[in-house]
Amino acid sequence: MLILKKDEKLPSEEIMNLIGKINGLIYVRVSTNDQAEKGYSIESQIEMCKERAIKKFGYKENELIVLVEPGGMGDDPNRPALNHALFLLEKGLGKKIFILHPDRLTRDNTLQGVVSRKIWNMGVDIEFIEFEVDPTDPESMLMYNIQGSIAQYNKAKILANSKRGRTAKAKKGEFPSFKRLYGYTFNKETDKPEINEDEKSILLKMKDMLLYEDMSSNEIAKHLSKIGIPAPEGNAWHQATVSRMFNNLDYTGDFYYGKTQVVQVNGEKKQVPRPREEWILIKIPQIWSHETRESILEALKKNTKNSGRKSNNYLLKGVVKCGRCGGTCGSGITSKNKSGVYRYYSCSNKRRKTYINGVKIITCEGKNWRVDLVDEVLWKWIVKLLKNPEFFVEEFANKTGSAQKIKQLTATISENEKRLSQIEQEITNYVLLFGKGKIDEAMFDNLTSSLNEKKTHLQEDLTLLTNTLESLKDSTDKKEKILKYIKSINKLLDTEMETRDKQRIIELLIEKVILNENDTIQIILKNNSANSPNALDDHQGSYKVATSNNQHKNQNIIQTYGG
Repeated sequence: MLILKKDEKLPSEEIMNLIGKINGLIYVRVSTNDQAEKGYSIESQIEMCKERAIKKFGYKENELIVLVEPGGMGDDPNRPALNHALFLLEKGLGKKIFILHPDRLTRDNTLQGVVSRKIWNMGVDIEFIEFEVDPTDPESMLMYNIQGSIAQYNKAKILANSKRGRTAKAKKGEFPSFKRLYGYTFNKETDKPEINEDEKSILLKMKDMLLYEDMSSNEIAKHLSKIGIPAPEGNAWHQATVSRMFNNLDYTGDFYYGKTQVVQVNGEKKQVPRPREEWILIKIPQIWSHETRESILEALKKNTKNSGRKSNNYLLKGVVKCGRCGGTCGSGITSKNKSGVYRYYSCSNKRRKTYINGVKIITCEGKNWRVDLVDEVLWKWIVKLLKNPEFFVEEFANKTGSAQKIKQLTATISENEKRLSQIEQEITNYVLLFGKGKIDEAMFDNLTSSLNEKKTHLQEDLTLLTNTLESLKDSTDKKEKILKYIKSINKLLDTEMETRDKQRIIELLIEKVILNENDTIQIILKNNSANSPNALDDHQGSYKVATSNNQHKNQNIIQTYGG
């Protein structure tokens, strides 16, 4: 029995070899909450699904593939193991998919309908171990949808109750949670943080180095590393760590709970700031006063002003990447010789100031790239492109144009209309159940509130998508409009343009610029197929420009890949 975990995928060759040999897929999912609340485990789910496949359908172990989703959120539509399971089913691997319970498939009722119908439309049966469902039986499907709504409601209720409990605890001056904070040790018996005297003395020493010895955050990090002071995490002191510690308001004794919150966007967790008025103050022992903190912030601001960095006078602001490691590049490095002062694009991973035992650790090694050479060659390339726009317009129109986008939008609109119809049907079902007295008013409100929200969002999306589709359909003169727009830009090209004006044109046209070790630039235009995850492998729609040779003689060679 083949077991694939999370991101593991079968290569195409192996998939072809397994067609006709695999009868069933087993999909198992667990999150930390599931294990704690229900006692689910990966092993028990696999065993129960395997037992059903063997005993009920006579499958053999070597005819099964297990796909494991460890820690996957039930309302995330982009789970790697689930997506690969659907991909394998599309390729013809498996007549059935075995899942312990519908809430292992998803905890979102709308997503449950979308995924289930996708599987059934492929001619594949879903065999839930703990729940019977027949897609041809209206009553069975009604119960299936109700179960999905209850699972979604239960999750939302648990999250709301947990949040309410944590907030109530914080308002009483207690700690719902306490992450590691340098300078403090959390006392589990009193449920409060206490001063760690050793770490407090280090913090006060750092403060004195900043305020009275005029040392920068970088110098402090290097010094602490050199004299063997343990870092807050690991064995490396970072300049950024020192700056973050100095900026931390907690050391004044004012600890605020709820400064950020975790939200889910398409199942993906993101941490976002909360409004200041929603923060909850919890007093903790003070390490330095608010007045001292103001002095610290002033000293940090002074150091920043004296650092001489952060020039905006370069073209590739915000779009340039390192070809060695993929890190962001900025123009903060300068050198001086007989010819003058030169600025360089330098990788952030190369510039990062990290020290172990007083020695600077560099995670990206290699050359920097002269700003004047890169900017000059890139701008000449753009001017040449815009002065001779026929090829560019043809490709740009194809990549962004009607045929492809109309097809995508039409499919998206159709899918959203189906989802909207499903939601409206679910609401109607609950109205019928409420009318028959099967559910009370509170249950009806709970079950339909999230559906009504989704209905509103889908209706808004459909309006936007429909308007966009109509505008794309009216695109017979698309190329002419693009040409006219480029001609308006060309008028600017004949004038002495400010750096910011050039930056705006680059922002309009270019998605990413990658600086390579061999003095070449890889340019990826916006709105083309190079924005796919494999863009740097297949070079579709990207361009390579040689910036210079070893003698820094400017060249302007353009080579197109895959197009």
